[in-house]
Amino acid sequence: MEAKREFRGSDTHGVLQRFGAEMRATSEGHGWSSIYASIQRENPFEGRFEAIPYDLIVLHRSGPVETTFASGGHVTSRCIPKGSIFFLPAGHACEVGLRGALDTLHIYLRANLVSVHNVTPLLVERDVIIQHLAQAVEQAVCEKVSNSDLFIDPIARALADRVSAISRSSEPWQVQTAAGLPDYELRRLNDFIEANLEDEITLAAMASACGIGTKSFVRAFAATTGKSPYQYVIAARVERAKRLIEQDQESLAEIALRCGFSHQEHLTRAFRRLTGQTPGRYRRSVN
Repeated sequence: MEAKREFRGSDTHGVLQRFGAEMRATSEGHGWSSIYASIQRENPFEGRFEAIPYDLIVLHRSGPVETTFASGGHVTSRCIPKGSIFFLPAGHACEVGLRGALDTLHIYLRANLVSVHNVTPLLVERDVIIQHLAQAVEQAVCEKVSNSDLFIDPIARALADRVSAISRSSEPWQVQTAAGLPDYELRRLNDFIEANLEDEITLAAMASACGIGTKSFVRAFAATTGKSPYQYVIAARVERAKRLIEQDQESLAEIALRCGFSHQEHLTRAFRRLTGQTPGRYRRSVN
């Protein structure tokens, strides 16, 4: 991976500026070094993506839409459904024709993360693992998450590993599934998380609890849960918060700290996202 400097929009193809896309949010200013991400609504266009030294993953957040891709003398024209993934490897140029408006998430990965060489552009109609990882990136963009070590860097590696696995398949439309964590390792991990929710939980500590290396853990964890380690820990914190709220013995500020949230507002944001209601409203509904 390149030196730790922020991955900025100026390092990318500049899609937002070139093709009149309606920008919703980007990772600019979050301090991420391994990923640059942008959420946008792309309007119909025809254009060329010149080769750059970074890999691009595009998740179709809406659809279906008629799209044409041309690269290396190969042309694909299809009606692409919602949830499809387009992968443009570093060093490849590509011409794209978009026939209708489309909501997309663009994720650029730093050089050398994808381990397979001579990868060609890929169009995958559906891959649950990439979708979940991409959704975690989207969530982080919107919430301005800056914890790169625990959250973004592992997702970058997991995305690169998944793309590498798909690229090795002789039939890329038939996606292979990575091996997951055994049940006993997942139980051990859950016990570790529950015992340490009040403290900072690092990626290395989670991998150590399973008795495997960090890189292997990231790959197996994504295959098993469909979530990033960050999402999984946040969900565990919210579940503990629900139990404590139901007991109705502590203030929400105290509960936030006991669940590992930095403050009450942090608890409120996560609680609302996962349950659809605030902690206060949940307390009134159960007590």
